[in-house]
Amino acid sequence: MEIPVLDFSKLEGEGRSETMASLHDACAKWGFFMIENHGIDVELMRKVKLLVNWHYEENLKASFYDSEMAKNFENDGYISDKDWESTYFIWHRPCSNINELTSLSSDLRKAMDDYIDQLIKVAEKISELM
Repeated sequence: MEIPVLDFSKLEGEGRSETMASLHDACAKWGFFMIENHGIDVELMRKVKLLVNWHYEENLKASFYDSEMAKNFENDGYISDKDWESTYFIWHRPCSNINELTSLSSDLRKAMDDYIDQLIKVAEKISELM
């Protein structure tokens, strides 16, 4: 079982009809697909990943040890229902809230803002193709 992979670089030129057929097939049979050569800057993706990892390493490790969850580990080891993930909800349209997330570094906020702009372009392209 393999997830369908679409190469968006083939949308321009002779490979367009084959890629469009693959898109149709992926939507009809799978409901999802992976995209290669989507146009999002590889260096920007690397930077976002690096900054996100750094953020979690620097900020969440310290706050975890001060949390009720960690303190329960020290006591009886029982933890009631807890949310085991830490997330940030970022919206970008019609306007962005990225600058309200002051716990994120300015470098990470800028990188995420740039990344989301490029991601929206890919989403719009997919919408047009469907």
